[in-house]
Amino acid sequence: MRRRYFSFTPFIDSLFCCLLMLIAILFLLKTEDKSQKAPLPNVLYQVILTWDGESDDDHDLWVKAASGHIVSFNNREGGQGSLVSLNHDALGRARNNNIPDENGVVANMNEEVVSFRGVVEGENIVNVHTYLKVDKSPTKVMVKLIKIKPYQEIIIKEKLLSFTGEEKTFFRFKTDKQGNITEISELPIILTRPY
Repeated sequence: MRRRYFSFTPFIDSLFCCLLMLIAILFLLKTEDKSQKAPLPNVLYQVILTWDGESDDDHDLWVKAASGHIVSFNNREGGQGSLVSLNHDALGRARNNNIPDENGVVANMNEEVVSFRGVVEGENIVNVHTYLKVDKSPTKVMVKLIKIKPYQEIIIKEKLLSFTGEEKTFFRFKTDKQGNITEISELPIILTRPY
């Protein structure tokens, strides 16, 4: 009688354990911690103005929606029936980016954001007005138009602003009835003074 010492059982058990470990790893990779994931804002478009955090200048974003509503630092919600709003009015480094006791960290950027919760057919205008020019040299400011869902940077423009009261049109964008952007231009217009 001959004895058999070889068996496939340990090999099959090892293979089964490897398969279970692989499934567990895939399950862990697939699940996300939803408390860590920031939700997207409930808006269609955002216009973001930024300039150097070390600048003492105060620049303001002025946006006229196709509906006729204008938002700015002095009209953050745009009035009755407006679908646009100013989220934050940055005032420059000296008034905006300092921590009193210096026990913390602040993002070194001045930023203003206008959100479009809805759009109508027509032309939207984006201007920047220099409310107060403190820095001796011109300040480079950047304005960005982004689509939120799905995220897409539509246009980015940079311009220099040199004196108090200066206002520049960064861009205009036309939207259709479905909220799609159909045209972009830079025809200048003043929004800070009533027509």
